[in-house]
Amino acid sequence: MTSRASQAVAAEPLLLAGDAFARGTAQARLCPDMVAPVRHAIEHRLAETAAALGRLAVRRFIAGQYAFTRRVYPAILEEISGIAEGFGVPETTLFDYLHCSSAMDMAALRERNPDGCTSFAVTLGAGAVLAKNRDYRTEHVAIQRVMLHRDPAWGGRAMLVLGSLGSPGNFSSGMNSDGLAVSDTASRTTDMGVGLHRYFLLTRLLADCADVEQALALIRGTTHTGSGLLILADAKGAVAAVELGHRQVGIEQHRAGRVGRTNHFVTRDMAAANLLAADSAASRTNSERRWSVLPALLGELGDNPGVDAVGGLLAYHGGQGGAAFCRHGGDDLSATIAGAIYLTRERRMLAALGNPCASPWRRYAFKPAASAAAAQ
Repeated sequence: MTSRASQAVAAEPLLLAGDAFARGTAQARLCPDMVAPVRHAIEHRLAETAAALGRLAVRRFIAGQYAFTRRVYPAILEEISGIAEGFGVPETTLFDYLHCSSAMDMAALRERNPDGCTSFAVTLGAGAVLAKNRDYRTEHVAIQRVMLHRDPAWGGRAMLVLGSLGSPGNFSSGMNSDGLAVSDTASRTTDMGVGLHRYFLLTRLLADCADVEQALALIRGTTHTGSGLLILADAKGAVAAVELGHRQVGIEQHRAGRVGRTNHFVTRDMAAANLLAADSAASRTNSERRWSVLPALLGELGDNPGVDAVGGLLAYHGGQGGAAFCRHGGDDLSATIAGAIYLTRERRMLAALGNPCASPWRRYAFKPAASAAAAQ
């Protein structure tokens, strides 16, 4: 496991500034050549999940989701509206697209190349490092971007995120200017219902919270859709893992320590809520194999791991009975399309747009962008 993350070159994020609607429309305005690829990614995902989206129970669920989101987090709908206008997609279509995975879980249907991801956080000196491999659909490779969001409603707070054009806010992993970092990994579950989707929760945590303690309080006080896991870290060195269900959540919290997750629930509160669909056995087994070695490998990082050691773990290609964290597809499994490392105390981010084993690392910060039109 080797990495050249310490040799990352400075790069500018895509600057999305203004209110929620303005930040949404800015995606297409600043990346006009990406309109067609974004529309293709949306149309492709909707087509492969059409059987689930057409079910009456799912339609009722999505209608409930829209009403719930309008009541508890209208700003994210404003951003979705801006994205829809910019890319020329109906807002309702984009909202459906953001619920495709939830629809497939509700219908317990087979996912093609299901979402993966491996993520972990480690207390590092007076701060922490959070890292994630994003294992996702290949049509998202071209539309990956590092984005810097600045919104006057956040009282001076900003967020630096790695995600996909065509999706709102923090759509995968990110850190705010207070040094709170959060990532998600997918986890299919039977514990679902109308609530705040984790895609939207990821953004709200960075917009509203300064540290892990505040984030966990918000999570505990929120009704969630269910499905998925979160890894959190802050500038004081606290770390946590959260397993999201609709009726309850599982939390592992440390003022200092190490946490990680793959793609299934492991806490006592949530392990029984894993969706054990017969045709998802390959992805479930892969998640279990990655989980079987992740805690030990985190322990081997040492007391003060540098970014090369962290990046090296993201580049792990398997062994000791465990499956690769850096994934290259095959066997109906998703591939790693990006890696990210967040240094909470330094308020600095490193990203490899592609497999971390081979892609160059780039370095991003919260400084004002040299140009609002600077895209990757």
